[in-house]
Amino acid sequence: MNEAMDAIEGRGRSASTSGQTSGGQTSRDQTTRDQTSHDQTTQGQTSGGQASGGQTSARATSGLPPDVTLVDSPEAWAALESELRSCSQLALDLEADGFHRYPERVALVQLALPSGHLLIVDPVRLTRLDLLGELLGDTHVEVVVHAGAFDLRSMDRDFGFHIRGLFDTAVAAQFCGARRTGLGNVLAEFTGIHLDKPKRYQRLDWSARPLKPGALDYASGDVRYLLALAAELKSRLRELGRLTWVEEECARLETVRYEAPRPPDESWMSIRGARDLSDPSRAVLRELNVFREAEARRSGKPPYRVITNKTMLELAQRRTADVDRLGSANGEGRRRFRERLRQALQRGIDAEPQPWPRRAANGRWSHHARDRLKALKRWRAGEAEVLDLDPGIVWPMDHLKAIAVHEAAASGELDGPESRVRRWQWDNLGPSLERFRREQLGDPV
Repeated sequence: MNEAMDAIEGRGRSASTSGQTSGGQTSRDQTTRDQTSHDQTTQGQTSGGQASGGQTSARATSGLPPDVTLVDSPEAWAALESELRSCSQLALDLEADGFHRYPERVALVQLALPSGHLLIVDPVRLTRLDLLGELLGDTHVEVVVHAGAFDLRSMDRDFGFHIRGLFDTAVAAQFCGARRTGLGNVLAEFTGIHLDKPKRYQRLDWSARPLKPGALDYASGDVRYLLALAAELKSRLRELGRLTWVEEECARLETVRYEAPRPPDESWMSIRGARDLSDPSRAVLRELNVFREAEARRSGKPPYRVITNKTMLELAQRRTADVDRLGSANGEGRRRFRERLRQALQRGIDAEPQPWPRRAANGRWSHHARDRLKALKRWRAGEAEVLDLDPGIVWPMDHLKAIAVHEAAASGELDGPESRVRRWQWDNLGPSLERFRREQLGDPV
């Protein structure tokens, strides 16, 4: 994805990232359906009206707003089938337990229906959610999310579910000129709604049961206004002539899948500060990272709760296997795994020094190529200013780098098989780029 889109989709999420591949553009600009959804959403969500359909069949929880239903039994889930199958639009959000459990899993699924009915589905207690998978994979059901890449990866990882009718309100907001794309900021800017999100729930253990009504109400807030927000953003995008741009971005997002993290004997390189260690200390850090991963899986706790990056760096620098003399670091080497920690340290001390891996040589950047890239970035910044968009959205940096190095090649030839440049970018900005290359860079294109 483009740089700014990556920033939206990756922020604050612990699931591993995956590269985007091109997806076919499927127009979801169905005016009649959108208008119906807008009318229903306005009535059901912004007014806080009573939910219809299967709400009385599922378990109502004391202390929750009347439009919120906790679905935590197969019978309650089955009772909602008719209501769910009648929906042409859903809002979706997830809560995971990655701050408290390892490996991470989805602990809550929040849904908002056009009627205003909000469902909090408990996947810890429900083992079969096939109906949800059917709805998410139905191209006739629009699924509204906010900064949904984490949700897409998590649904793929835990259930094998994939969304086929995605509309991401964080992406849409960026194309409406928003610079702050958190849900609270976007709601306030485009609807005037101020979302109350108490900080005490932000790192809650969502897999603990029972969850208190306050936590469930907090979770429902992530979807309560999403359908109304989507309707407002679509209206603005139509006025700007950019709805098809967002549809193309969302079609690409639909292809996001979970990718398992690198094994611990490789992922140590992503620890900040690892590059600054000596080669012998890096060997210790590598073995500590392997130890931490095994201990996290053994205990079911996140790696950072086993031993922090900071402590591992300290131990790697000291290069001592005497765990009784580790000072402050010893607090994290509790008895239950102290001997395994000592063994990991000793393996690292005994191992061959670990040099920092060298990148494959792709040719040096000449001063000429660097000057060309600066010029191309100025072109992008100018177009971004005209469109009132973040430059990272306007044109992918990787493609500009390829143009900077290969001045005689056609722009299309440099896009590569993964098609980094979107169709909307070629159509609306491609001619400007080609003109800039000819007139300002002197490229023979």
